[in-house]
Amino acid sequence: MEDSSVRRTQTLLKIGTAIFLLVMVGLCIWAWRAGLFRDVEALQSFIDSKGAWAPLIFLLLQVLQILMAFVPGGILLSGGVVIFGPWMGFVYNILGTLLGSALNFALAKRWGRPLAERMIPEDTRKKYFKWLDENERKFERLFAVAILLPFFPDDALCLIAGLTKMRWPRFLLILLLKSPTIAAYSLAVLPLLKQ
Repeated sequence: MEDSSVRRTQTLLKIGTAIFLLVMVGLCIWAWRAGLFRDVEALQSFIDSKGAWAPLIFLLLQVLQILMAFVPGGILLSGGVVIFGPWMGFVYNILGTLLGSALNFALAKRWGRPLAERMIPEDTRKKYFKWLDENERKFERLFAVAILLPFFPDDALCLIAGLTKMRWPRFLLILLLKSPTIAAYSLAVLPLLKQ
């Protein structure tokens, strides 16, 4: 009796996850076509039209762009500062980044390498899976350094980190290292706001 209940729960979880991922992909495609990931003005116009829901919609978009590793995050980081100002823009950017990255980590922890392979572009996958395959302990140190620097694919690295034995507290601590980088990015956008 218990076996049947466990199998049913696992099946429902798999179906729920599949539906969730399909909805996320659909939303991501819609947002891309609407220019929300490519044009700060389109993003601002869309977010401004949402009134009190604007912060929540922005956070959802931030999470979406992180889940879909092929979507560049620069427009959203800039957009957060332009739309909400430097301080609240930073807060929404960091919250969205933390939520999306944690979701990537959780998905990889739960569904493993097959899911990560589908979500990470092939060239990125080959390069960073090599880090993982050569020495998992070394990967953790490389991950901590890479998360600080703006030119590494953080979204993909969070998925790959989920494939390791890294535990949640360590992952979240390393992820918090990203805060100064996002703050610096927010400050770099400030002069543009004053023009």
